[in-house]
Amino acid sequence: MANQNYKQRIPIFFTVDDNYINYMTITLRSIVDTSKKTNRYDIYVIHTGLSKESRKKVYKITNNKDNFFIHFYNITFKIQDIQLRLDVRDYYSIATYHRLFLPTLFPFINKAIYIDSDIVVREDIANLYNTDIGNNLLGAVPDGSVQIYDEFKLYVKEIIGVEPEQYFNAGVLVMNFKGLRNFKFEKKAIDLLSKVSFKVAQDQDVLNYLIKNKVHYIDPKWNVMPLGDRHPNPSLVHYNLILKPWKHENIMYEDFFWDVADRVGLFYELLGQLKAIPEELKLKDFQGVEMVKKLCLAEVKRKDYYVNAINGDKKDKNTLKEELDFDNIKYPGHERRKQILEKIVQYEKEGKFDIDVEDDPPYKPIEPHGLDFLHHKLRNKFKSWFANWYSFRFFNHRIKKGDIVIDGYKGIENLKKLRSGAVITANHFSPFDSIPIHKVAKKYTKKKLFKIIREGNYSFPGLYGFFMRNCNSIPLASNIEVMKVTLNSIDTVLKRGDLLLVYAEQSMWWNYRKPKPLKPGAFRFAAKNNVPVIPTFITMRDTDKLDGEGYPIQAYTLHILAPIYPDPSKNIKENADMLRLENERVWKELYEKVYGIPLTYITEEKK
Repeated sequence: MANQNYKQRIPIFFTVDDNYINYMTITLRSIVDTSKKTNRYDIYVIHTGLSKESRKKVYKITNNKDNFFIHFYNITFKIQDIQLRLDVRDYYSIATYHRLFLPTLFPFINKAIYIDSDIVVREDIANLYNTDIGNNLLGAVPDGSVQIYDEFKLYVKEIIGVEPEQYFNAGVLVMNFKGLRNFKFEKKAIDLLSKVSFKVAQDQDVLNYLIKNKVHYIDPKWNVMPLGDRHPNPSLVHYNLILKPWKHENIMYEDFFWDVADRVGLFYELLGQLKAIPEELKLKDFQGVEMVKKLCLAEVKRKDYYVNAINGDKKDKNTLKEELDFDNIKYPGHERRKQILEKIVQYEKEGKFDIDVEDDPPYKPIEPHGLDFLHHKLRNKFKSWFANWYSFRFFNHRIKKGDIVIDGYKGIENLKKLRSGAVITANHFSPFDSIPIHKVAKKYTKKKLFKIIREGNYSFPGLYGFFMRNCNSIPLASNIEVMKVTLNSIDTVLKRGDLLLVYAEQSMWWNYRKPKPLKPGAFRFAAKNNVPVIPTFITMRDTDKLDGEGYPIQAYTLHILAPIYPDPSKNIKENADMLRLENERVWKELYEKVYGIPLTYITEEKK
């Protein structure tokens, strides 16, 4: 069957991660069920790290279909240079920009369909592919959500420069790959993103801004959203924005979704998830729409920023608070960050210092096979070298952009004098706080620095997941066999004279300045292997620039304190206790010296 002469080949692109794979399989099943046997359908699944379980789910959908061919493309290495120059709302979501670069990444394809994973297809997608878009670069449908909100209409007209009825949705596209390459679209997109950060619809705004007047508007039945008047016979239903049947009940066209979910075998699983969603979370979705509407108005008010930035004004994108925060309108993520800060206060009151305030994405436990945390295998050795090199480059780029500010490093001599392995402790307040420690250790010692991380961090998606898994990380795991490998790896690192970074606070609290009480694990590692503990502590100050969520960017100073050595006369437990208490003492002393205030906690004040 593989050599059959098909009438035509239809390339279809998805971008997906493990968190969205179930919905993507529903979309794919709807495509399979409406396809013709005379065509060949090439499914390109674009990702930056997809588990074997997720791949199996995709393969299962097309098991009995000889005219469907699945191609998984991990574009982590291909797209990392591009990602350095992209603005993202948080460190989880970078996949949203991938569709911008597909024409260049796949030079052997001249025309393709791009489709989101929150979709049900009800007519052979070959009919969409065969739409004649002429010499235009894209075939698309005007965005229905824009048409019903005046705030969106004003935004796209004033900021994107198109009439509201011409602003298209990027979730379903017929893409002229060849024309986009000739247009040098990738170069233009990177150049635009290096100048300005679109806050409302990110890559969809970029597409609309660059491809205005080069769009063929296809039949609206190919991107029908569950809002406005009901379409009599949609060929494709797009559950856009918050209008998703697995998150809310009584969504228009929800019967189409649940019918396919049943055929995939996900009906009861997704229905159970829907019923378990608290009403207050459902309400927040609708509040989020109001936030974005306010954001549209906010962006219109600072139209001059876009004009100046795009026309070459070198003004820093992180403008002063007065420019960003008029009428108390915040950016997406501001309220989420505010809730995190409130959660920190609450946890401090309750004395819950060792619990993270931000949840990891869903993850699967590490399997006890093929483990090589110390990179003995040649392939893993190369990946580790590349990940560390690239993470430093990434960090330096963030410094250059002004997203990270370093005031300086103090106490470097305490590293220079080190002659043995050591456990380094550090306060944990950012996904990036290990990198300055890593850079200093690399520059001033001949030792490797390994980092203890949580199991959930080891499974991060995308670029940050790549860093977490390959930048000399040793994970704490739930599986006993994996933990044996972890503990053996720790002993090896310390006995051979290398460094081990441990966040002995056991939790990450965003931009929290106080040292939190320390857990004993790090100090047991040091006591068992008879190596010193080197306390490091990063202090912060507010700069006059704001981040993308409306909070001051912090300037950091890394303090490297004097090593604390085990006492030969004490046993492991006694030494671990001594090392921990001394670490807490020097951290407290440094905190009070730098900030000029006594170290107190709300818990203590309450008592």
